Amino acid sequence: MKNKNVSVRRFFFQTTIILLAALSSQAWMPEDAGAAASVTPVSVAIVPPIQFPSDEFTVTGARLSFLWGRHRDLYGLDFGAIGNITTQSFVGVAVSGVFNYTQGMTRILALQAAGVANISSQKTQVYGLQVAGGMNWITAESTVVGLQAALIGNHSPSTNIYGAQIGLYNRAKEVYGLQIGLVNFAKSLHGIQIGLANINETGIFGISPIINIGF
Repeated sequence: MKNKNVSVRRFFFQTTIILLAALSSQAWMPEDAGAAASVTPVSVAIVPPIQFPSDEFTVTGARLSFLWGRHRDLYGLDFGAIGNITTQSFVGVAVSGVFNYTQGMTRILALQAAGVANISSQKTQVYGLQVAGGMNWITAESTVVGLQAALIGNHSPSTNIYGAQIGLYNRAKEVYGLQIGLVNFAKSLHGIQIGLANINETGIFGISPIINIGF
């Protein structure tokens, strides 16, 4: 029991350090972010444009959306009852009831969670857990270090996975670890696929039922 308590405290300590790093705008913001937009430590939104401050601001702290919000950049904590939209850069932790949508660079630290979908249209880096009740959808060349999990699937055709993908459908570029689902697709597999149909495009076994192993 004592060892378990120590592990829990260590986890929360490490998470706190990560979040403090995320909240440091000098550490994570592009050099031109402060010059290009006004900065605020807190944002509160009902639905755009009913939000304070306006969507032209960069948030370097926390955003709370009673329905959903939209801002230029966010560095820190993001909570939305329905969802949130970031039009340029996002770095931090995001939790929403329906969706998280980033149109620019995305860097997830520890957790991104959505009731339906996490969507990123540009380069994305996930360090920790990305989880969705429906889909995780990443279109650009990206990296996941940790776990990408979704009930329906993970569509990340240009993403390198260092860890695991779990969903009914999983697709990635290179997988260093594990894919578990009904259909698993990897351009290059360095690990194990478990599912009904397992596809390793460059492997010895291009397609295999139940289990596929790549080196």
